[in-house]
Amino acid sequence: MERILLVEPEYKNKFPPLGLMKIATYHRNKGDIVEFCKGEASYTKIISSDRVYITTLFTFHYDITVKCILHYAKYLNRDSIFIGGIAATLMASDFKRDTGINNIIERQLFSSRTLGYEDNVNIDSLPLDYDILDDTFYRYPAGDNYFVHTTRGCPRGCEFCAVRILEPKFETTNNIVNQVRRVDKIYGKKRNLFVMDNNILCSPKLGEIIEDIRSLDFTGEANYIWPNQFEQMLGKIKRRKKFGMDYSKQLFDTIDLLEIFANRIKRYPKVRDELDEVINFIKKSDNIDEELETHSEFLSAVIEKYRSKTKMVRYVDFNQGIDARLINKRNIKMFSTIPIRPFRLACDRIEDTNKFNRATKLAIENNIRHLSNYILYNWKDKPEDLWIRLNNVVSLYSKNGTYIDGFSFPMKYAPINEKDRSYIGQYWNKKYLGAVNVIINVTNGVVAKERDFFIEAFGSNVEEFLEILSMPDELIRFRFFFKANGLIDYWKTLFRSLAEEEKTHLLDVLCKHKLNESIKTDEHPKRVKKMLVLYTINKSQFDRGERSYQSVVNEVESI
Repeated sequence: MERILLVEPEYKNKFPPLGLMKIATYHRNKGDIVEFCKGEASYTKIISSDRVYITTLFTFHYDITVKCILHYAKYLNRDSIFIGGIAATLMASDFKRDTGINNIIERQLFSSRTLGYEDNVNIDSLPLDYDILDDTFYRYPAGDNYFVHTTRGCPRGCEFCAVRILEPKFETTNNIVNQVRRVDKIYGKKRNLFVMDNNILCSPKLGEIIEDIRSLDFTGEANYIWPNQFEQMLGKIKRRKKFGMDYSKQLFDTIDLLEIFANRIKRYPKVRDELDEVINFIKKSDNIDEELETHSEFLSAVIEKYRSKTKMVRYVDFNQGIDARLINKRNIKMFSTIPIRPFRLACDRIEDTNKFNRATKLAIENNIRHLSNYILYNWKDKPEDLWIRLNNVVSLYSKNGTYIDGFSFPMKYAPINEKDRSYIGQYWNKKYLGAVNVIINVTNGVVAKERDFFIEAFGSNVEEFLEILSMPDELIRFRFFFKANGLIDYWKTLFRSLAEEEKTHLLDVLCKHKLNESIKTDEHPKRVKKMLVLYTINKSQFDRGERSYQSVVNEVESI
């Protein structure tokens, strides 16, 4: 029996580490003790581990990932540390050089022999171990769902995409029904299904996959009821005891759950009093887990009777997107038979617009109402291409006369071998990229379908969009505030008075220089130097009364 520590570096991410969850299942099946940590574990926990598996995600997390790996390498023999995942696959030699660790697992774990074991288990096909997620206080926004693959790879081989390296061979994988049923049996039913395929439309078995999804009650009908939470918590405690894991947190969480529930049923005083009495008795016990088990029939029955049993629709999310170029009347009808939310397409190049439009219209015609799209920028596109594609989507979503719940998701391109997000495309510049980031950060990275919002955020035409990108970030970030106090109009007046060569000079300064130092020491055309004052504005200065519209104007005019 070995003690296994699974580690994910402390970056933020939406999805749990699926590879580690499968490794956890493999080692539990071997009878090993498995624990999960988000970030850097304590010295005591590390030295008691026989093996440490550290996952990696995006290459721009490289520095934080290496720092995490070196933390474990301080206390363990490097031969006991294994590194895998996306970034490790793409930059294996870099990780070896910068960490001194040679156990780099590239791509999927199709055989446990890769880990040095002789049983030759296909770890990639194993069910996920959701219990490890309770080992950390970090909560994954999409953590409590089904995550499945029905295919691997993508035959497209797009140069901007890492899939051609991560999953070079396109193939159909294990059965979706088996994947879901195994989760149901161990952890209880999840509500939503995330299909993580990179290009499901390349599968010749799409019809079978859709029928399998429907057979799992993803039909669009309100047929899902949240499981009894007490029974779920009891199951977690039992499994953690069985596998030699610490379960103290789960005991406290269960007591909290019971107390919250008791408060919710205060309109049934007799039942609540009886429940309070049992809870207090359990809390005072030296063996809370045993008392929970002893009273489990009563506690489960009370919660089952009074808990909410509202029926909900279960949704399917093809999270990596569906290839708009392959959508046709036949396969869109298949998709329309399951509740997809959202239906994700991509318009990565302006040349794909017509195919994207056709796919979107077919989806709407087939009663698919929840739409989303990925829009790649900073690749081979120009800044105006981004506005044109976003504007096109807004028009598509609003001109049919049918209500559409939709949004765009701009994705900034960075080469798959870069260790940060500083890459600047051929037609872009640092200021423009920063401004786009400011705009979409206001709405958590998405662009809503409403025309009024779009015009306010991105302008009513390409010229206005490029003007907004040139605007001081603080004026973009707090647009309504600075619009109300007049500084945005003042900036526009100054900006529009510049000659083209002065605008070019201004952008060059914004991209390459530190503003405060540049204003004081560098030689600039007078009108550019006046404008630069507006780029030193901070809203907090106005909140504290240190600056006002008039004081800024006076400062500008004094130059």
